[in-house]
Amino acid sequence: MELHSLLGQQPGSAAIDSVLKEVTKKTTGTNSKVSEPTIKIYKDAVYYSYTPLGISFNYEPLKPIVPTEYSPSKNTAPDPALLRLVAIHLYRHPTDKFETFPLPFIIPRTRREDATVIAEMIEMDMTKKAHEVVQLLGEPEERVGGGRQGNCWIGYQRAIGVAVDFVGSNWDDREMGVSSLTLTQPEKASV
Repeated sequence: MELHSLLGQQPGSAAIDSVLKEVTKKTTGTNSKVSEPTIKIYKDAVYYSYTPLGISFNYEPLKPIVPTEYSPSKNTAPDPALLRLVAIHLYRHPTDKFETFPLPFIIPRTRREDATVIAEMIEMDMTKKAHEVVQLLGEPEERVGGGRQGNCWIGYQRAIGVAVDFVGSNWDDREMGVSSLTLTQPEKASV
């Protein structure tokens, strides 16, 4: 499953609905209805969170939103046509009370080898350990956290649009599991 291709879509798009149906089927073992998301609305972001599926979508409004105009009690949300998906957050239970995102997914990457541009599809899942993530994605562009600074975090935003949070604060612990993983548009091409 290649999730980066969902970026730029709006809530309810056929592609997003298809992914949600596939994850629901894997989670429940049936073609049951996709659960309703928990929607959180902020001035500059709208989150559609599917806690039982281990996925949350971060949408950016095309124009500023007044959060008080929308509320669960009013059963209202911003017009989906005004929202564009800018980040996908995948979780591993029990992070933020989400269940584990159950499917493997693909991270596209291009790299240059001599004069040749090579396109790769890296298969990832939420059961990876720290050393496996680095083995697959290479040395990170950024490293944050560790020790008193909290859990370890690595970023590959510029090249491939990926950030990974780990369960653990010791950089020497190769066995730290992935806590959450965020997919965004790469800031620049990696070739």
